[in-house]
Amino acid sequence: MRLLLAQITDCHVDDRDPASADALAAAVDTVLGIDPLPDALLLTGDLANQATGSEYRRVAQLIEPLPMPVHVVAGNHDDRDALRTHLGAPGPSGEPLQYAVDVGGLRVVACDTTIPGRDDGALGPERLAWLEAELEAAGDRPTIVAMHHPPLRLGIPVIDELGLADADRLAVAELMALNPQVKAIVAGHVHRAITASCGDRPVFVCPSTYMQLALDFTPGARLAIVREPPAVGMHVALDGTVTSHVQPIGDYGAAIPV
Repeated sequence: MRLLLAQITDCHVDDRDPASADALAAAVDTVLGIDPLPDALLLTGDLANQATGSEYRRVAQLIEPLPMPVHVVAGNHDDRDALRTHLGAPGPSGEPLQYAVDVGGLRVVACDTTIPGRDDGALGPERLAWLEAELEAAGDRPTIVAMHHPPLRLGIPVIDELGLADADRLAVAELMALNPQVKAIVAGHVHRAITASCGDRPVFVCPSTYMQLALDFTPGARLAIVREPPAVGMHVALDGTVTSHVQPIGDYGAAIPV
């Protein structure tokens, strides 16, 4: 089995900032340029900046050229029901946006780490129980767990304050240690490319399609953005493993055979 799963995150499409939509359009072009085309696309949250209907309609318009299935995860800037209305996300109105789907022989479990009206994240007992049940139902099928907030402390104080609740982070690590069929956890939120582990499972944090977070380990530092290269994530499921790649967005010239 070989499957390609693309990941786009933290587009922050904003009615007041046309460049944010241009950046998402460039990300879509990058995905369309992958050969062979990915089997599916994960959108791991913060797709719109103000969660207005017009912003989500613009996101839907920009991703329309993609021929593959698109699976949506909620971010802290998102409105769950607007994601359902405009992007076809599953589930009943007012409920957490959580579901599982098969991409060929790969199981994708999408978690909802959002707290409406807040930037930090949490799962809590009910969502953790749901995740545990979904992992049990997956059996030994290779599985990717997708969420917006990484289940990690990153060592960047300003972003750790806006991360997943400590109790939930530890609970996810315990679940991962008990579920070797999970081949990777993929997330967004941080606007940087980061790799780590959680319960001995690889974690991949995808860069934003737009602005990146300035790398600052100083306690008390404020959030700051920087025009470092945007990127999409590419996850390759092959022979029971998942390998994650960072593909920069932009024109860096034609590939030169060596």
